Amino acid sequence: MINILKLTAFVLFVIQLSSCERDKINGDVISDTKFASELYSKSVDTLSFQSSKYILEVELYRDFFPGGPIPRKNPLVVSIYLVNIDSLPVSEDIEIRRLYLINDQRIWIASLNEGVQTYVPDFKQEKLNNSGPEWNTGILVNVIIEIESKLTKDKFYLIAKDQKIKRIE
Repeated sequence: MINILKLTAFVLFVIQLSSCERDKINGDVISDTKFASELYSKSVDTLSFQSSKYILEVELYRDFFPGGPIPRKNPLVVSIYLVNIDSLPVSEDIEIRRLYLINDQRIWIASLNEGVQTYVPDFKQEKLNNSGPEWNTGILVNVIIEIESKLTKDKFYLIAKDQKIKRIE
């Protein structure tokens, strides 16, 4: 009887663990219409923060350059720029936390790393992820980033709609 209770508790723990929100941020693709609707309802195309206005610029592509005799994967590369449209430096009080790429009702949730450009002006902040899903090129997707205020911990969502995934050969 005790073993059955332990086994039941273990199974419940595993089920709970697999459904945690934090498991979704490791580059997973999920299908969740409710979550997509939530993201859209929270998102704006221009963010006002500390008397400055910000927009999101996006580059999406898959690289199909020949890589030699060994076949390789061609993951989606996402390069985003948080742009202060007033041409003032991007506030140090905001931080980009997460990327959401929405293709119909499929949502790719990922973290972003520092960009690779050697020179980015002060009024732009670049972030990058180069391990995205192998979605078709030529399609339009919506890109949302989650931004957090370092001071208040408030979260903001900035969207760039209808971004085309390009094919580089």
